[in-house]
Amino acid sequence: MRQKASQSPSAPEGNPITDRLVLASRYSECLRRLSRTAERLRHGDLGEKLKEIAGCLDRMSYDIAIHDAGVEVLMRAARLIGTVEALVDRKAKASILH
Repeated sequence: MRQKASQSPSAPEGNPITDRLVLASRYSECLRRLSRTAERLRHGDLGEKLKEIAGCLDRMSYDIAIHDAGVEVLMRAARLIGTVEALVDRKAKASILH
């Protein structure tokens, strides 16, 4: 006799506003971390700009969360983080090799 596979209930949907607020906060923290790393690698200009962007995300987090255009802002922030992470990783590896 075969047993029926129990189906787990689907995860409840989160509140999109809360989710966006959390994401904006995490992105801001990540940008600050990347800023510190960039400054350690002697890229002070990049580090300073990343701090500014992190501050903007913090100040605008409520607007990002409640407006549909906030999704676009978060997507662009994610792309920026990915690009800067790749750059910083490359520079860090190059500085170790030299």
